[in-house]
Amino acid sequence: MTLDLDPGSAGIGNAQLVQAIIAEMDGAAIPFERFMELALYHPDHGYYRKPGRIGPDGDFLTSPHIHQLFGWAVAAWAHWSWEQLGRPGRFAIYEPGAGAGRLATAMLDWATGRDREFADAIDYIAIEPNNPGTEPRATWTMPPLEPADYGLVVSNEFFDALPVRLFEGTPRGAQEIYVQWNGSAFEETRGPIAVVEDAPQSGRFEVNARAFPTMTELGQLVRQGAVLTFDYGYPREELWAPWRTQGTLLCFYRHTAHENPYIHVGDQDITAHVDFTDLEAALDASEFETFGPVSQTSFLLALGAQQLVDAARQELQEYFTRRRALEELTDSAGLGRVRVLAGLRGIESTPPGFEETA
Repeated sequence: MTLDLDPGSAGIGNAQLVQAIIAEMDGAAIPFERFMELALYHPDHGYYRKPGRIGPDGDFLTSPHIHQLFGWAVAAWAHWSWEQLGRPGRFAIYEPGAGAGRLATAMLDWATGRDREFADAIDYIAIEPNNPGTEPRATWTMPPLEPADYGLVVSNEFFDALPVRLFEGTPRGAQEIYVQWNGSAFEETRGPIAVVEDAPQSGRFEVNARAFPTMTELGQLVRQGAVLTFDYGYPREELWAPWRTQGTLLCFYRHTAHENPYIHVGDQDITAHVDFTDLEAALDASEFETFGPVSQTSFLLALGAQQLVDAARQELQEYFTRRRALEELTDSAGLGRVRVLAGLRGIESTPPGFEETA
């Protein structure tokens, strides 16, 4: 006897999520942005609702998972900001998308080990709706949040996980991509022509309509202080370069990158590179002075990461651990491609790591 092994819609990904998306479609098509939002953030079955999505046993790695060295560098930068502000008695550090809290732990450990006064001033506010971490020294919460007189907003690979609108450039204008269910699979269909300023006339491209308002909201959390953003992305002219005909949309499933968001639905990450022109404009509109973007490689090396590796030569195991970590964090084909953008308000100096852009 031959059995029918076809898993049906379950073969496309999380069966409950697939059915929820089909139900919302109700026989029609939805914008790709909404499809991506449901795939990643559905309140019950979205990808980011499940634990263990980041790390060796997950689908991808971020810098805080490589080694505490990354968090130590960010903490040293935060310490510089605090000193520039006159060493206030309370210094809030807001981290949207704090995940399991690895960055928080590394930063708070650095502060405790280097400057007790700084450590005592820190009020670490981890903003994470999905499986909040357990770092006890941080306050795990969600908006609305009270702004701080002095502080830092730090984000790592946060903006590239926001849902994006997907377009196909045509001579008549940008045609938005919609998604529908054909009875056995999700498929794309073309929506109406949309007005997108300076849009490419051919090829695919993404628009992150949420980036500008999100950065504006984050900037409002500190009256004086800094915003420090790490993310994959480019200035707009590079992001929408004529040769980039397929856009930047990528999916990550068990540490393998591919370009099909319609498989492993709810079980894979979907991401698109950030438009740094948009993020700079949001900071400018909020009266921050912007610096960068610079590469993560140049940022870490400028802050002394190599010296931190060399300082461990007397302990060979730790030395090689740090050396391997720095190689990963600065790999030009990997995390070294992450770009770093800073915004300052109430601080007149050029921040460390950004001297080349001052």
